Amino acid sequence: MKYIVLIICLCNLFSFTVKAKERPTVITAEIFGYQRDKVHFDFIEKEGINMEFPYKDGQLIEFMVELDDITTMILNTFIEVYLQPGDSIHVKVTYNGRNYDKVEFSGTPAAVAVNSKLHEKEILQRQRNYKTNIPAMLVTLVDAKKFHEATLKEWKDEVEMLGQVKDQIDPRVYNMVISGIEGTLLTNLMTYPYASASFHKKKLEDCMTADYWTALDGYKLRDDEASLRSRAYQCMLAPYKDYVRAKEARDAGKEYEPLTSLEEQYKDFVAFYDGSLRDTALFVFLYNSVAAGEDFDVIEKLVKDYLKKYNKNKEYKKILNQVMQ
Repeated sequence: MKYIVLIICLCNLFSFTVKAKERPTVITAEIFGYQRDKVHFDFIEKEGINMEFPYKDGQLIEFMVELDDITTMILNTFIEVYLQPGDSIHVKVTYNGRNYDKVEFSGTPAAVAVNSKLHEKEILQRQRNYKTNIPAMLVTLVDAKKFHEATLKEWKDEVEMLGQVKDQIDPRVYNMVISGIEGTLLTNLMTYPYASASFHKKKLEDCMTADYWTALDGYKLRDDEASLRSRAYQCMLAPYKDYVRAKEARDAGKEYEPLTSLEEQYKDFVAFYDGSLRDTALFVFLYNSVAAGEDFDVIEKLVKDYLKKYNKNKEYKKILNQVMQ
């Protein structure tokens, strides 16, 4: 399984309308010590509401947005904030050089609880020097076996950390956040040995721990709507399928041969997943195929088959129809 993951971001493309529109979400921010000219607020699941402000040290920034559902806001590229319709959140960020040093939240209690815990998670990763970005790991020569062990610990610890505020937040918010954590960490767990072997010119077996093929035994995929709202979890579905297929081949004493044609890959997604997981996996596969400039005629045929047989989420249908025009 020669798999170095290129996650083609679906950000700012679609939003899910699950609830009736509620009162506006109020966002305020104070930023200190920032070294750039502009402050950016990017909304991942909601199209057309990104905001940009000139930076002035300590100046209060305030604006309102209309959200339809749980939405991830990214402040200045790296600070992740989860919001619901009607939330009020104040973010105070202090930078030390190019990196932020401290983030404080106030406002709606549930929003404060989940985002404070996420910031705590980020600080823990930083203290442990744990990287989630595969290219950064490759160029800094992170050992694949040590990274495997570190990722399993990170997964356990981050789930436990989020569990500390589970009873304070909406269950759907919990599901979306936990799936984001798992989407990132489990993708790295499954794919980094292959990336390391290729980039560092090592034998694949020298990059795998003894428990690589059993690390996800018993893992139950998340198929609820909120979990599948997470971009990281959506993008994990393809490497997870390949991981399981490679394990099946290994257990049968065979060498896994990745599928190459779009038709074969499409059929394998159909066979491997069902229900909402199949709907999401096929949508991401087809969207990424269009973005990668694959054979348009083949994609068009597969999109028609998907929409006729497997599509459940109407936003997926809307987006594919747009990109196929």
